[in-house]
Amino acid sequence: MEPVALASKLANEGSKHVYVDGGATIQRYLRAGLIDELILTRVPVLLGSGISLFGELDADVVLRHVSTEGFANGMVQSRYVVER
Repeated sequence: MEPVALASKLANEGSKHVYVDGGATIQRYLRAGLIDELILTRVPVLLGSGISLFGELDADVVLRHVSTEGFANGMVQSRYVVER
C-alpha cells in the first residue's frame, strides 16, 4: 500500500504514532512528507561499504535537533523533528 493511503487508513483507525523502519521504507515516507520525527542511532563501527540509509531525496529535509543520548556501549542516539 502506498504511504499516503496507509497513513490515511491508520489515522481513520485511530493511530496517532506509527514506527517506520528500513531504508527504502523511510525514503518513501520522507518523500511523501509523512515523517514528523527521526531517531538516528549511530553504532561505533565504520562500514567498508553498504547502502545509504536515506538514498536520494527529492529535496533537502531540514531537521531540528531535540536531544542526544550516549550509551555505555558507545552508541549515540539523536532525536530530530522534521521542519516543514
